[in-house]
Amino acid sequence: MKETAYNRIVEIIRARRTWITVLHADRERNMMVQVGRELREVRCRVLTLVALRKHGLYEQGHVWDIPEYNLEKAVRSLKRGSRFKERWNKETISPDDIEEIINRASYGFIRLELSDL
Repeated sequence: MKETAYNRIVEIIRARRTWITVLHADRERNMMVQVGRELREVRCRVLTLVALRKHGLYEQGHVWDIPEYNLEKAVRSLKRGSRFKERWNKETISPDDIEEIINRASYGFIRLELSDL
């Protein structure tokens, strides 16, 4: 993922957070990725989010790790839409785009609910 796009995602989540924010954006972790019929170990950056307060089933302090690999997969799936692809290529992604990226990258578990400022 482009460094500028990754940083924009982090900045917007931090600026518009409601119940969840970025705890760490620069950590790396080994993870297993399926390539064809094989599992391969890869090292990738991990976006760590933390609940600032109780929200639904999640208690304050609950932590999620989202591998950059999952973020890239979410972006690839969203780029099938021409409007998103254009915004992504121009580096003008919106908070709504970021909410959808995180939702897909977390397999539907996380809805950021970013504020409108």
